[in-house]
Parts: sequence; C-alpha cells; structure tokens
Amino acid sequence: MTAKPSMSELFAILLARDLRHGDQTIMVGANMPMARAAAVLANMTSHPDARILIGLGVQSLGDGRDPPPVHPFLFDPRTLAAEALMWQGRVFDDMGRPDVFFVGGLQIDRRGNLNLFGIPDGNGGWKVRGPGSLALATMSTHCRGYYIVMPRHDPRTFVERVSLISALGDKRERERLRFPGGGPRLVLSPLGVFDFDDDGDIKVRSLHEGVTPDQVREATGWPIAVPDDPPVTPAPTDDELTLLRERVDVHGTLA
Repeated sequence: MTAKPSMSELFAILLARDLRHGDQTIMVGANMPMARAAAVLANMTSHPDARILIGLGVQSLGDGRDPPPVHPFLFDPRTLAAEALMWQGRVFDDMGRPDVFFVGGLQIDRRGNLNLFGIPDGNGGWKVRGPGSLALATMSTHCRGYYIVMPRHDPRTFVERVSLISALGDKRERERLRFPGGGPRLVLSPLGVFDFDDDGDIKVRSLHEGVTPDQVREATGWPIAVPDDPPVTPAPTDDELTLLRERVDVHGTLA
C-alpha cells in the first residue's frame, strides 16, 4: 500500500483535481512547491495543452517530455529550465492575466480577502512583514479563478477581517467594482477544503480525515458554520500518489 500523503502532497493532488476546462495558462507562485506540482501533475493528465508559467519560463508537457522537478522555491537555480523562450512582453501579459494561479497569505478573512503585506503594529510599523504582492492585484482581478493555500489554520491566520487587502476576494465588492475575473475558487488549509456560499462567505466543503467540526470552529477567527457531519476530503488514490512521487516530485520536496 502507498504511504500516507503529506499535507503538501494532499494539497497538490486536490489542486490538480479541481482545475477546470479552459484553464490553459497556469501561473505558479514564488514559494509554492505544491502548486508547481499540481500544475505539472495536471499537465501530465487532465490538461495536456496547458502552458505553465514558472517565473519567466514556460513549460508544457504535451509532447511527452519529462516533467520539471519540484523545488521549494521559484528562484532556486534548478528551476530555471523551460522548453522555450518567449518575447518578454508576451510573458508579462500572461503573468498579468493568467487563466488560473495559486497564492498563499498571512491572513484570510471570512469574505476571502487575502493579506500578503503584513500585520501593522499600530505605530506605523509592522509586527509581521510579509513578502508583498507583486502582480497579485492584477492577476486576482482578471484571472478566471485562483486558489488560496494557507499553510496554517488558526485564529491569527483565519481572521474576521484582514489588516490589509492584497487580493480582493469579497464576491459582493468584486461585483460592485465590476472586476472581470472569477475570484477565489477554493481555500485549502491543514484542516479542510473551503469554498464560498452564494453571498460570498467562506464555507466548509470538506474536512480532512480525522478533523472534527469543533477543531475548525476553534481555529477560525469568526463564527464559521460547520455541519455536524461534514464530508471528508477524498483521499489521494494510489495512482495519483505514485505519479506525483515517481514522475513529478522526484526529489521528495513535498514529502
């Protein structure tokens, strides 16, 4: 039997499963090896014609070439490989308006707004300084949809209202401002998979195996509604894990 997946492996497989028809230009964030693995995994299976943007490299596995390895950070020199070079202007057009991309955050609130800037200290400085949000405002405004991956789930990260907004997820505000893109699709955390109700509030789609509704309520900084008997996140199959480990994440970065 295949060994139980790590959380990063679970994230990679869940993200790859959820990509939709028409997601042809896939942008991977700077420090998201699970998203890189998800994009490559999808490119090898459900999305053979996709173009994966990693930094300024463009990759596609439609001709059966070996997939690029997964490394922890985008600017690791080992990631600087691609099947082609492109006119720089085209690359930046695609980066500004990909079909789909993945992003993490320091905070997320009940409306799906994301904070990557930092946590102010109230005196003009920062208690915590984040990486910033290069190109995120443009991408989150225009793309068909994006996925939020939160490595922690506690009341400091899942908050009633973010301190600053790097990406506007609020469905009603996006409609009011006439944003053209689809907004956030899913939020993944170590506790479960979350999507959004008709009004735009985060709701539970499934909880990971062994996670209880009370754990989610206690770890969330607003009174989130959790069903008493929520669905359990479908586990990765042996075939999915074998492909991920033997063809995509050959160095075990996600283990």
